[in-house]
Amino acid sequence: LAEATLAGGCCPGASRNRFAYNEAGQVRIRAGLPIYECNSRCRCGAECPNRVVQRGIRYDLCIFRTGDGRGWGVRTLQRIRKNSFVMEYVGEIITSEEAERRGQVYDRQGATYLFDLDYVEDVYTVDAAHYGNISHFVNHS
Repeated sequence: LAEATLAGGCCPGASRNRFAYNEAGQVRIRAGLPIYECNSRCRCGAECPNRVVQRGIRYDLCIFRTGDGRGWGVRTLQRIRKNSFVMEYVGEIITSEEAERRGQVYDRQGATYLFDLDYVEDVYTVDAAHYGNISHFVNHS
């Protein structure tokens, strides 16, 4: 897969010429490693197997009210295979200090949509309270 795609003009150099996905679009690298997808700098097209996240949500998902009082959640209406991309967590990127401030306000309101970005350092947080997608209901289910 990788060799044939490289000949077609892909640029997975940041991932040492190894794609993060297999032919079915499932993640095949170790958890915790960053994923570098092809982009506008590549000569490959939109159907390149190294463009998974940028294709967006491909599953039928449903927001529902939990029966046990935990709030809202997300469920799928179809089977999702292990290591498949489901959705990205979308929101406003803020500093951890701002997240602490907002977190106190959100706690008083009874809802929070904060997700720490701690891949390298715990410096930034994603706040999906005002800008987001269906993913901000996942951490409540």
